Amino acid sequence: MNDEAENPMHPDFARWYHAVEIDYDQERRQARWDAVCELRDKADFALVEALIRLAFKTRQLPTSGSLQLMRDVITEQDETFPAQGNDREMQILAGASLAVIMEDEGDVACCAALAVTTTCIAGGRRADLPMDLNGLAENALIRLANGNRNRPDIATYAEGKMSKVDFAKVVTKVREQPNAEGFAQAFTLLEESMLSVLGFSAKRQAEAVNAIHEFIQIQDEELQMLWWLIGQRSWDYDCVFEAVPSDAQPLVLGSELADATKVLPGPPSVKALLSRAGIKEKKKITIPVAINSAKQEWLREKIGENNPSPVTTPLHDACRRQLETGNGDAWIAGWVATTGISESLTVPLLTLGTLFYRERLLITFN
Repeated sequence: MNDEAENPMHPDFARWYHAVEIDYDQERRQARWDAVCELRDKADFALVEALIRLAFKTRQLPTSGSLQLMRDVITEQDETFPAQGNDREMQILAGASLAVIMEDEGDVACCAALAVTTTCIAGGRRADLPMDLNGLAENALIRLANGNRNRPDIATYAEGKMSKVDFAKVVTKVREQPNAEGFAQAFTLLEESMLSVLGFSAKRQAEAVNAIHEFIQIQDEELQMLWWLIGQRSWDYDCVFEAVPSDAQPLVLGSELADATKVLPGPPSVKALLSRAGIKEKKKITIPVAINSAKQEWLREKIGENNPSPVTTPLHDACRRQLETGNGDAWIAGWVATTGISESLTVPLLTLGTLFYRERLLITFN
């Protein structure tokens, strides 16, 4: 079992896990929390996809490898964990794992938050969980996006105690053995100490350079988005925004913003940019109508060789199915049966554009 001091229990975990607790067993609860922390530490996008499939109980099951990894992690903390008959507990633990992953930093946290929102698809799918995963995901995206856009303070990389060359060991060695062999060993000690100091300084310099590089990337990203917005011209359709069919605008303009995004999870102003580009918030549309309004060649270019997940990228899965059967309604029944999303679900154009933007990021960065 992990050290409780290293992974203090989340203040909401007791409430989350209470949904499957038969009796109040603090040791078992701590073991489950330790397992959740280990899943967070092991998480990559494949595991995030598996956790989402479990948490939302989608028609597509997690891969056997991902499911076994989860069970192994939990069993490592509690050997009495049953091998079957605990689907509800696995669902709760999957939801809790996603919640703590989204509270972390880095690309995996970004992808988890993006994927949760695209899976929920504006209320088209809901998870029977004691936590609001979609709300947590939206909050995480705001936090992560704003955090990326803070100008790095280079002075912090020069703070703290600096390493110094340890001459004391060198002098001691020379005094103990004042001959050629002693001098050789002393120089070896000096070399090791200098390499340690230089390595420490090089690491700090690299961290500072990387922080500056990422910030410049973000500045370039935002500059390109602003030029795109000022120009009011679609890159993909090669026409002014207004000439793009209004029902296709959320897909086309959302995709173009994603193409300009260099750092996950993108800027916090994506919805504002899409709104300024002319996408309406009040008008609602069904997903089949939006997909069928886009050009076939454009859809083909966006799908390419990708195999979109019907769970985390349902809009792209709709594009793929439409390409397979052609424009019309023939593809819709299969898509509805696979995703569990209603054909009649209506989504505000602005929300649809934001969701397609997020799906493009998931496909591009994974």
